[in-house]
Amino acid sequence: MSHQKYDQKFALYKPKHDEQSISKCFVFFFAAFVILCAILLISACIFRVRSPEVKLTSATFNQISYNNNNNSSPYASFNATLISHLSISNPNFGGDFSYENSKMSVLYEGVSFGDRVISNDTLKARETRGRNVSINVRSVGKLLNLTSHINSGMLNLTSYAKFSGTVQVLKIINKRKIIEMVCSMNLNLTSHTVQGIQC
Repeated sequence: MSHQKYDQKFALYKPKHDEQSISKCFVFFFAAFVILCAILLISACIFRVRSPEVKLTSATFNQISYNNNNNSSPYASFNATLISHLSISNPNFGGDFSYENSKMSVLYEGVSFGDRVISNDTLKARETRGRNVSINVRSVGKLLNLTSHINSGMLNLTSYAKFSGTVQVLKIINKRKIIEMVCSMNLNLTSHTVQGIQC
């Protein structure tokens, strides 16, 4: 009789014990799943190779001189010095961006008015660095619309820069990246100010 009572009590307590074990297993499994997701998310952020960025943050022209095709010269001409500030950013979490010697140019209707070499450099992960670039700008030869634009008092120019380099992530992944910047701007020949920069 006593054995029967013991078996009845054991039968009453056993399901509760099993439920607790199942609950603990579920908690452990859920915690492991969350940790695994966190590891995968962090790994994806680190190993994902994003393209660096270059922006034109400011531009000014100094030493501006020009003529509008008068009797003293057969062609209209324009001369100035562009002083620009570039912001180069490496958005990657776990990798450096090293770029080679690059070039920035100033163009008028697709014709180069001047360029300048930008020396190579390396940006660490999540680093943004500024570069000042000074370019001597001058017209060359006969340009069809230059006279009319000078007479209008507004000259539309384009600045173009191209950077070629490699993003190296944890010394494991090497990804080749090419970034370009194209910005148009209007130079007011009366006030000598730059207006309407669009990139």
